Parts: sequence; structure tokens; C-alpha cells
Amino acid sequence: MIDWLSARPGRRQGPWLLLLALHLPISAAFAEGAAKVDFAIGVVVALQADGGRRPLARGAEVSPGETVDTGAGRVQLRFSDGAMVSLQPQTQFRIDAYEFKGEAAGGERGFFSLLKGAMRTITGAIGKTDRKTYRLDTAVATIGIRGTEYAVAYGNSITATTYSGLIEVCNSAGCLLLEAGQSAHVPDANTLPQFTRRGALDPLGTPPATPELPGFTAGDQPGILTPPHPSHPPQGPSYPY
Repeated sequence: MIDWLSARPGRRQGPWLLLLALHLPISAAFAEGAAKVDFAIGVVVALQADGGRRPLARGAEVSPGETVDTGAGRVQLRFSDGAMVSLQPQTQFRIDAYEFKGEAAGGERGFFSLLKGAMRTITGAIGKTDRKTYRLDTAVATIGIRGTEYAVAYGNSITATTYSGLIEVCNSAGCLLLEAGQSAHVPDANTLPQFTRRGALDPLGTPPATPELPGFTAGDQPGILTPPHPSHPPQGPSYPY
């Protein structure tokens, strides 16, 4: 698989390869599995439902039912609907259910769980026409999308940040919509999500007055997807954290 996004100036690729990439359907490279590994740093494994585990390297497939465990490493996944997910160290991310047949024409779905750690994602075709077909679950809250790029950090609580588009953070206490540049903190499953100045991928410490949005891979490989979006001052009624 050609990593077009990480290609560097001066690296020569044959014109026929470029034409092939432009005419190849996204789903053609995903005859099996839900996603492929774009790159992995450190020891990253897939945990299977039967207790098995296997190492993940560039080009490896990840299937529904498997949990990606980054350990001390990092990994970037590319899904067959065009979505991309970057997982930070000490993260466990499970593909609960996934189906995509090459176009958003009904029947597609992408349901995921962030069991711990932090992630950033640019969503793909799933969820664009029917937002009920996409969901990210944590033990504290559930996140839905309306075509977007966002990040989530989850420990005992979660922090979510929207970089573009719109996400909805919901739990038993209610829901909160986050537009681009906004972040929310959810301390537990029974407390209403609240606006916060701290971004999901901000380092610990005093949050800045106008936080800068980190790059997709948080400095590992700048620009592998898109350059960081311009900073947006958070908006909302209150920022207690």
C-alpha cells in the first residue's frame, strides 16, 4: 500500500502508480477487515475476542471485534470509508461493529469504543448521510458526529475537542454539542458534559487562555494527514476546568 500522505518531496513515484491510486475505489484495498495500519511506532498489538494477540505493523489489517492496544507506542489506522484514526500511547481502541461497501448508501455502520487513552480522528463516509450509523463509546459518555475531525482523551473522565464539523457528547445526564474550537469535560456518566478550556490532547498543567490545536499525530510525524487547524478560542457559557 502506498502511503501518499507521508510521501516527502523528492521521493519519486511512477505516474502509473498515481493514476492507479486515483482510480482505485477506497474499498478495493480492504477486501477483508475494517482498517489498515498506515504506520506504527513501538510495539502495537491487536487483541482478539478469543484472547489472542498479534503485532501490528504497517499494512496490517484490523477487523471488527479486535482491540488495538498501543502500549508505549502509537499507531495510525486508515478505514475503508476514508476515516483515519491516530491512537496515542497507552490507548485501547476497539472496533465493535463495522460495515462499509464502498459508498454510503444505507446499511453502513461504524461503532467503536475507546477503552482508555487518547485518540484523534478524521471521520469518513460513515455517518455523513446518517449520523446514527457512527458512534464512539466510553464508559462515561457516547460521542456522535455530523462529519468532523475531533479528539478524545479518556481516563476516569473524558475530554473531547472538535477541530472541524460538529460532535455531540451525551450521557445519562444529557447532551452537549461542540463546534469547531470547542472542548467539553465529562467527569462521570451521571454528570452533564460541560465546556472547558482544556483540549483533549493538551499537556497537563495550566490550560492556555487560547489553546493551540495540536497536529494530528501530536508531533510524531507533522503533516502526515493535514496541517494543524488554526486556533479557535473556545466558546460557551462556562469553562470550569
